[in-house]
Amino acid sequence: MISIDEQDLKGKILFFMPSEEGPSYFTDSLIYMCDHNEHGSLGLIINRPLNLNLSDLFQGMKIETIGENNSQAFLGGPVNPGAIFILHTSDKIWKNSLKVTDEVFMSTDYEAIEDIARGNRPEYYILTLGYTGWGPEQLNGEISDNAWISFPGDRHLIFEVDPADQINEISNNVGYDIRMISTDYGNA
Repeated sequence: MISIDEQDLKGKILFFMPSEEGPSYFTDSLIYMCDHNEHGSLGLIINRPLNLNLSDLFQGMKIETIGENNSQAFLGGPVNPGAIFILHTSDKIWKNSLKVTDEVFMSTDYEAIEDIARGNRPEYYILTLGYTGWGPEQLNGEISDNAWISFPGDRHLIFEVDPADQINEISNNVGYDIRMISTDYGNA
């Protein structure tokens, strides 16, 4: 199996390689990798908004809010869909925030959720329900099997490009439509 340095994927975006076998849970999903090490990997889908605005989510959690928050919650992945993960810029960091890059952090603290509900939030953030996870060496094996392709993570792409346009933005940046890559391109 190809050994991938644990830092190689942290802060990158993964795209599931299209397959002739039909659609997958991850078809057309962009996953921002928050952690990748010998213990496993964790990422958040950044381009699948849910039909749930944050004000309604906070109200359901009985969290007092200040003002309306019509931002949408996102589906972060199939693992633990009841858990909240916040991907955010570095201008607001909580005590248990995980540094992904100098510009992007991930938080799961209840304090972070309350702060966002009360308007004390970073300039840019995405709140997801659930996450995408892999066990030790699982993701490395899937990459070796051509299941995923990675791209540099970009603060602008994550937070400022409409989720419906993110795949096209990456495609324009790399010069080809990433949805047209075959899983049979091989390994060197």
